[in-house]
Amino acid sequence: MKLRIEKCGDKLVIPLPSELAVQLTWGHGDILEADLVGDNLQVKRTLSAHDHALEIAREVMEEYREVFETLAKT
Repeated sequence: MKLRIEKCGDKLVIPLPSELAVQLTWGHGDILEADLVGDNLQVKRTLSAHDHALEIAREVMEEYREVFETLAKT
């Protein structure tokens, strides 16, 4: 599969065909990590959008634990 680098504003982007995203089980909002291996780019998903949302929710729950506990008592 050949992909073409395109310009989007001041960034260069590589559009990912939907069928490839489906095969990889990647979706909108997933967090990816890119590494340079020799002269090749290696890209892998580190967090799905769902996992990322859960991570944020856990951080919020921990930060506001006392507030949530007080609300639960009322």
